[in-house]
Amino acid sequence: MGQAPPTQTDAPAPTNKPDTARALSRDLGLLDIVLFGVGGIVGAGIYAIIGEAAAFGGNLLWVSFLGAAVVALLTAATYAELVSRYPDAGGSFEYVKQAFGLKVATGASVFMLFTGVVAAGAIAISFSDYMARLVGLPTVLTTLGIIAAMGVLNGLGAAQASWFNTVATVVTLLGLGAVVVASAGDIGSVDLLSFEDATLVGLGTGSALIFFSFIGFEDLVKLAEETKQPERTMPRGLLLSAGIVLVVYLLVAVAAVSALGADELAQSSGPLAEILDVKLGAAWATGIVAIALFATSKTILSNILGTSRLLFDVSRDNEIRWLDALARVHSATRTPVRAIAVVAAIAMAFGAIGNLRIVAAVSNILILLVFLLVNIALLRIRWSRSDDAPFRIPVSVGPYPLSALLAIAGVAALLLLNVRAIVTGAA
Repeated sequence: MGQAPPTQTDAPAPTNKPDTARALSRDLGLLDIVLFGVGGIVGAGIYAIIGEAAAFGGNLLWVSFLGAAVVALLTAATYAELVSRYPDAGGSFEYVKQAFGLKVATGASVFMLFTGVVAAGAIAISFSDYMARLVGLPTVLTTLGIIAAMGVLNGLGAAQASWFNTVATVVTLLGLGAVVVASAGDIGSVDLLSFEDATLVGLGTGSALIFFSFIGFEDLVKLAEETKQPERTMPRGLLLSAGIVLVVYLLVAVAAVSALGADELAQSSGPLAEILDVKLGAAWATGIVAIALFATSKTILSNILGTSRLLFDVSRDNEIRWLDALARVHSATRTPVRAIAVVAAIAMAFGAIGNLRIVAAVSNILILLVFLLVNIALLRIRWSRSDDAPFRIPVSVGPYPLSALLAIAGVAALLLLNVRAIVTGAA
């Protein structure tokens, strides 16, 4: 207390890919990466989307979760190989650059950047909705305030952001665990294989909506330059965190349908809070709302962190004078504070829209386009280069990894279902 903040002086980032302390600081280990991965994925989606997805999937809600998870895991395998080849803060931008060149990657980076800021804006709206149940503050104020707070925390350093993420992730998982435990006695009371209220198109539409709950790992790879031994640590962290989230989500989906029933789940504005209210009392329901604040805030943190690193890397790789200011790191925190400020400001603009469905639907389409491009980039790299990678997807069709081929088909299907949902008004 009473200590003045560090002077706002900026150190230029090196022109080559940095391995030294002159650039981003390598503070993160495997546990940090797993927690960032789980924390970035398990967040707003499971609290905000599960009820809407139940309207399409009925008792087979878990199948919609499984479908979204499979596509996410297939794409996570693609990211695991690419990050082991190119452990760079640009993430998807770097992979597309390696496959198709700087010009294509720079063009694609525009919607990559919007993916992160739109998602942050959508989740901030969800944060405000939860906050309104506890405190009567204006929703616009809380939306803008949480984005600003997570931006400041990002600027303080990766280690500080990791500390907050760890606490918030543990709190979030405890909340979801309470839902599962409270509903345990009801599991088996409904037919989880019944197609009575579901169709294949409905299950697919549910998967398309739920996919918003799985997109967090895309930001994880952008921590590669702040990770120790990223060629080994990042692939392991990616796959471990994606697997953990799959198990957690399936348990919550089964528990929620069993406790409330698909119809009541679909009509509830706060389905997980309602489960705890019915099973354990109003105090627990209030508790899950408070936990949702942790869940949404840490997801905003991950979005701003990942997107600011992408903007930093794009600025570093392009010799465009007006971008040079964004290719600098703070001399004390070793974080790209100007890139963080720009990302936070744009996220605030989207958050001010105030409509979660519209902003989330736009975010879903953008991230699916990024995933499609990244999977195609891996095919291109495998076709054009015979070199090995620290992590290489084992099963291939010729030079092409089978998982990437399946991921492209799955992402394309979810993309079409998302567009259909928007056109028909389901999203």
